Amino acid sequence: MIFTSVYEIKLNSKVIEIRRPRNVDEYRKLMDVQIEIWGMPDYSEAVTYHMLISADRHGGLVLGAFEKNTGRPVGLVFGIPGYLGNKVFHYSHIAGVIREYRYKGLGYILKLKQREYVLKQGLDLIVWTYDPLQGPNAKFNIGKLGVIVRKFHRDYYGELRDKINIGMPTDRFEAEWWIKSKRVELKLQRKLKTPTVRQVLNSGGVLVTETEDKGEYRRLKKYDLDTDEKVVIVEIPSDVNKLKPHRNILLEWRYGLREVFEKYFSKGYIVTEFISEIEKGKRRNFYVFWKESLNNILEGNVPWKV
Repeated sequence: MIFTSVYEIKLNSKVIEIRRPRNVDEYRKLMDVQIEIWGMPDYSEAVTYHMLISADRHGGLVLGAFEKNTGRPVGLVFGIPGYLGNKVFHYSHIAGVIREYRYKGLGYILKLKQREYVLKQGLDLIVWTYDPLQGPNAKFNIGKLGVIVRKFHRDYYGELRDKINIGMPTDRFEAEWWIKSKRVELKLQRKLKTPTVRQVLNSGGVLVTETEDKGEYRRLKKYDLDTDEKVVIVEIPSDVNKLKPHRNILLEWRYGLREVFEKYFSKGYIVTEFISEIEKGKRRNFYVFWKESLNNILEGNVPWKV
């Protein structure tokens, strides 16, 4: 499918073009930007330029964010057609922006343009994976885009050597972005508000993790795998990257939450919200799991009052 539109946005006093690469050299440069975004040690961890070309010309999508005046790439999104059972969807393998352009809306625009392309293909679902302990990613994916999660994978990629993942199990949530759904439309229009933890609790939700404030970080003390309440709340670290010097504490979180995620997904729960709040001057992050039909969730219904 031809997708030749160019979208321009001004960031950092520069005009950024969101578009497909125009030549082989630009595909090559997208290997370099992957290394910069994820802190990869070399090209062995990057998607190769010839794979990007092949996918882009046969039903996939490669969109780069390029500085208009210099041609320098500062971000990208890359995905391919996927097929599972009788369902055809778009699998979004990577999406990222270099540090100087983060938290300025560029990643959001890349995902919106990806959605636009996939809708033109006649598809209604985009799937990708992310580390469930990375709070900012969860907030972006669930709170801003409106994804839901029904699957958890242990050590999905095996060992990765980039700066973000090195030395840690690559556990992943599988995000489902139902791009034609009322839920997603409401999220994109900012009409489906994220609740507070108190609002979820007041509506019958149950917190199934118990954590302890250790000053510099919180520690996962224990968790309940047996509740059958329709809505459960699961706490994750406030900043998993700051726990890396405290490997034992991080692994307590990682391995404990493996059990929590696997148990509640196996019982039919779906992650529908992510809440990030400041309590006594410190950030706390929570997933909300709801035992409800997918159709009801995609209609934009919620079990609490905001």
